[in-house]
Amino acid sequence: NLESTDTTRKENVFYVEINKIKANPDQPRHDFDEEGIKELSKSVRKYGVLQPLLVTKVETETPKGLEVSYQLIAGERRLRASQVAGLPQVPVIIRDEFEHKQDRLEVALIENVQRKDLNPVEEAEAYDRLAKEFGLTHKEIADKVSKSREVVANAVRLLNLPKDIRDALRAEKLSRAHAKALLSFSDETKQREVYNQILAGGVSSKDVESMASSAKILAGQANRKPVKKDNKFVELEKNLGETLSAPV
Repeated sequence: NLESTDTTRKENVFYVEINKIKANPDQPRHDFDEEGIKELSKSVRKYGVLQPLLVTKVETETPKGLEVSYQLIAGERRLRASQVAGLPQVPVIIRDEFEHKQDRLEVALIENVQRKDLNPVEEAEAYDRLAKEFGLTHKEIADKVSKSREVVANAVRLLNLPKDIRDALRAEKLSRAHAKALLSFSDETKQREVYNQILAGGVSSKDVESMASSAKILAGQANRKPVKKDNKFVELEKNLGETLSAPV
């Protein structure tokens, strides 16, 4: 094997058969650019995989004995490109401390966040999963990915948007700023109306926030109930008004 070193620990790099590596079921990234994978595969075919994949060993009892395979923790894009390139083996670093789903999700999430590989919806879904499945608070998640609690909380709020708007955000037809601004509208009908204006062009996220503020003011005025006067005060108001020669 080859040996790779960093400032904190030594890692052994092994070359293993690519067909023995299984995808990470807890991978937060779902959308992969096929053209980008093809471009990377050309580089992989020419220069090899320059950064090892991170895997954990999986041992399974079979009638023929102990079967060893590897589950991917980080590096799915490199794995896919290597498969397209037809490489028989890839370099891996084997770590044995990722037996729990939470650990696998956290490491894959952190790697993707650091590389800015996740679209806003994938990032939000990963945060939401850490919160719901593993009971982590937004503050604990924020500490793990080196972001503020507000950033994590605002990301998760994006999941409250209607599915078709989330899909547009996932496909990068809608910006994160626009999506966040749309959350200012509590009414889904109004969200869709403004969303269509955004797609038509010329509406900034600040414009959307201003529209939402105006809508809330108008809604507040419309919902304000007129104050019903108590009859016993009507005569008193009239008398005081005449005495003071001023409105009461």
